[in-house]
Amino acid sequence: MRLLLLLLSLWLPALAQEGPPPDLSPEVFRIARELRCPVCQGESAAESNSGVAVEMRRLIAEMLEEGKTEAEIKAFFVERYGEWILYEPPRRGVTLWVWVLPLMGLLLLGLGLFAYFRPRRPLPKELLEEAERRLKEPPA
Repeated sequence: MRLLLLLLSLWLPALAQEGPPPDLSPEVFRIARELRCPVCQGESAAESNSGVAVEMRRLIAEMLEEGKTEAEIKAFFVERYGEWILYEPPRRGVTLWVWVLPLMGLLLLGLGLFAYFRPRRPLPKELLEEAERRLKEPPA
């Protein structure tokens, strides 16, 4: 019972944070959620309460008011912080391997399991008889 209460106490706050806070527009929240907070460990700029994240959200809102697109806003932050700031790495160059290697690993695992569990064909009778004959012969 205690374990269930502990899990619920950890899970319910995560559900409550799915939508944007009342003081933040949904579009700002969506863009900020795709950017990392440079100060916090593992939080997006939308979820963090650090001064840097608050400033990032303010900049995003200003840029949207100026008519900039989501791509232009992300490019602005990438220029300042590098591609690390993006939660989803771009699918090119070295980071392409981050996307490809897990898929290749799953494919190889599937092929290996298929090869291991597929039914084996019995050996031809002539081959079995030849092997038995060689085993019974004395070594030369």
